[in-house]
Amino acid sequence: MANVQLHPGQSLIIKDLFIETKIRNAVLCASRGFGKSYLAATAAVLAVQELMSLGDDVPNKNVALIAPTYQQCVDIYFPLIAHVFGMEHYADKTSQHAGTFWFPGNVVLKLWSYEAAERLRGSGQYFVVCDEVTTWSGAGSSLKRSWESVIQPCITTRWSEDRARDYGSKPGRSLIISTPHGHDYFYDMFNFEQVDDHWNSYHFDYTQSP
Repeated sequence: MANVQLHPGQSLIIKDLFIETKIRNAVLCASRGFGKSYLAATAAVLAVQELMSLGDDVPNKNVALIAPTYQQCVDIYFPLIAHVFGMEHYADKTSQHAGTFWFPGNVVLKLWSYEAAERLRGSGQYFVVCDEVTTWSGAGSSLKRSWESVIQPCITTRWSEDRARDYGSKPGRSLIISTPHGHDYFYDMFNFEQVDDHWNSYHFDYTQSP
């Protein structure tokens, strides 16, 4: 992966999720200019690197990055991951049309739109990035339903702490990102840390955005 430059706020989240593995779910509430997309791509790529270190027989080596629309995935995340982070050079195959990177060892990084997130149901996901979740509405679903019925089960059932221990790996994790939008379900997720040690929340205002 290309040399990654993170500012202190981004580094703190990456440290908690990937280095110290103190938490399983990070919730970031940040203003414009924080570098949320860059952080999201960094986390997805680090998850891919962790999976590539595991044996070929380990199942469900999937990473998902979910944005409000597929156009955002294609316009923002595919070039960022492929070219800026240089992951096209490590992949066996890439497809911008499919929003997918296939890596050695059966590791797959796929870009999803919120509208298509229902298709994740029943899959196993090692790491999931949920981007700009306060805009996840319509398409017959909502952030609450998508998280509780689809996304969280994809992580906790196939990449539980027990299964991860069997694989010699870390458990499944997530990064949930958005700008604030009142007392909605993202607000609830931000406060999950008060009742669950697997969650931690981070708030950065415009003065902390480079």
